[in-house]
Amino acid sequence: MPSYSLNGATIDLQPQDREPFMWLASQVYRRMHAGNQPPPLPAVLTMFAHEGTTTQGIAPTDPRIQAIMWTLWQLGLKGSRVEGEGESKQIKWDKGEHAGIDASPVMDCFSADAIRDGRTLAASLAIAGNRRINLNGTEIPVRINDFDLIRAQSEEMNKRRQEENHDPSMAAARYVAELMTGGADINDLRLRAALELAADLGIRAMWVDTVSRQLRIAAFSREAALAAAFLQGAPVEHFELALKRADALQQAAEETARKLAAQVQAQRGGAGAAGGAARPAAGVSAAPAPARRRRR
Repeated sequence: MPSYSLNGATIDLQPQDREPFMWLASQVYRRMHAGNQPPPLPAVLTMFAHEGTTTQGIAPTDPRIQAIMWTLWQLGLKGSRVEGEGESKQIKWDKGEHAGIDASPVMDCFSADAIRDGRTLAASLAIAGNRRINLNGTEIPVRINDFDLIRAQSEEMNKRRQEENHDPSMAAARYVAELMTGGADINDLRLRAALELAADLGIRAMWVDTVSRQLRIAAFSREAALAAAFLQGAPVEHFELALKRADALQQAAEETARKLAAQVQAQRGGAGAAGGAARPAAGVSAAPAPARRRRR
C-alpha cells in the first residue's frame, strides 16, 4: 500500500469505504464554489487534513483523514504541509513519482475498487472543478456561488419538464434558452445556476437562437455524467447506465446536427439555382461542437 506525508509525518494509506469519500466530496465541493477564485484543490484538501489532525485532534488513521490523503495521492502528490501561522500561512505540496489518475483513462476511475482507493473522488473533483459549457460557440466555466439558488433553479427547471419520460437535460436546456431569451447574460446568477444544472446532466455544448427561440444540444460529456453520478450518490452499478445515457444523447445530438446540415445544404442548393443565397438554419454553421476532453 502507498503512503502519504502530511506535515512531515509519513502515514500508510488503507482502502476505505465509500462513506468518508462522500463526506469529503460534500465538504470540498462547497469549498470549490466559495468566493470568486477558489484555492487549488491540493490546498483545499491539505487544509482539511491539517485542521483535522491538529485543531480537531483526529487520528491520521481515521477514515476521513485517510480519504483526504488518498485523494491527494491519486492527484499525483506524495506529500503536503502547512507552513507558518495566520496571514503568513502557506500550503505546499510535493509531486510524487507515481502517476495517479492521469496515468489511466477516466473510465477506469469509476469502479468499486477505484472508490476505495480515492481514484473516483479525485477524478470527480477534477472534472467538476474544470467543467466548461460551449454556449453559442463560447466556452463558459461552470461555477456558481449559492447552493440555495441552485436548488431554486432546479425547481424552475423541473417545471419545464414536459414529459416524465423525457430526459431532464432537455428541460435544463429549455430553461437556459428561456433565461437568455429574457435577456439574461453570464453575469445573471440564475443563468449560471441553470448552466450548472445543465452540466450536471452532462450537457457539454448547446446553441440558443434568442430571435427564433430555437435551441439545440450539440454535445454531451461522458466524464461529466460519471462524475455527477458518483457525487450524487448513485450506486456503482448505475455508472454504466450513466455512460449509456450520455452516449445515447450524444448520438441523438449528432443525428440532429446531420439533419440540420442536410437542410442547410438543400437550401443553399435551391437558392444557388435561383441566383440567391440561403440563410443557414439556427445553430448549424457558427462553429463545430467541441471535442470531448479526457478529463478537464
